Amino acid sequence: MSAGSKRVASASVGGILLMLVLGVLVPVCLMSAAGIVALVLWSEVQGLIIGILVTTLAATTLGLTITILVALTKRARLAQRQATFVGNVTHELRTPLAAIRLYAQTLQLRHATDAQDRERCVDGVLRETEKLDGLISRVLEWRMISEGRRRYARAPGSINDAVEDALKSFRAFVDSAGVDLGVELSAGSTAEIDREALAGAVLNLLANAYKCTGERKVIRVTTRDSDGAVEVSVADNGVGVPRSEQQRIFEPFYRVDHRLSGRASGAGLGLSIVKDVARAHGGLVKVDSEPGRGATFTISVPSLETAPAPAGR
Repeated sequence: MSAGSKRVASASVGGILLMLVLGVLVPVCLMSAAGIVALVLWSEVQGLIIGILVTTLAATTLGLTITILVALTKRARLAQRQATFVGNVTHELRTPLAAIRLYAQTLQLRHATDAQDRERCVDGVLRETEKLDGLISRVLEWRMISEGRRRYARAPGSINDAVEDALKSFRAFVDSAGVDLGVELSAGSTAEIDREALAGAVLNLLANAYKCTGERKVIRVTTRDSDGAVEVSVADNGVGVPRSEQQRIFEPFYRVDHRLSGRASGAGLGLSIVKDVARAHGGLVKVDSEPGRGATFTISVPSLETAPAPAGR
């Protein structure tokens, strides 16, 4: 969302609030005062009834006004997030498309003079198309989740297999030469999992770690058994997440302040999808992080011995 659009939206909301204050809250206060005066000073039954009616009307109007204010605030916040989401998605689409165009022009103009250069261009095109496919998949998956149409097909399996699938996809769309990627898959228990969905969730965490790290990218992926659960963790050496943001980062469209997240980009849907996948497996996702010390995201799902029956998702 541009600065101008934000100012217009803020001005619109501010104007509505001012109208409510002047047109509703002030009269309500006056009615409340009149009602109290009637209750205190008038001893007749008629005066008592009028005082009660005026006070009740004032209280009801005040309650409705507060409800409207809350609804307007939520709507304005959602509209701002959606506008930001559109801008982020547009940026996310343009970046790989620009790279694909550059590789294609290099091949078209025959600037790739040897087989190695041509292979590098082809690899670049494939890598950028993987990024596009991943973005489109996240948007479509979030839409199904928001509409309640997302279904998970859980079956007994190893979380290690889902992590391997995620790592394979991750290596396909990043320059692995620039990543210090460590993998330790030590989980031995099985769980009731949707392998494809869980792999997608882990891939989202890997992509998030990649974007939130600087030139020196250190990412560690581990699985382990833990008190009747199976866990997969993705740790990075990025800028970290402030504690005040750690609950909100799992909300759709929400992104950490860019001043804290470096130049990381994204549509703001990945962590929301991860949370839904974890909950669908009867588990949870948590983050352990401090600014400047990186972040560790952990998905925990019940092992097969303690897993609840599928909830029809």
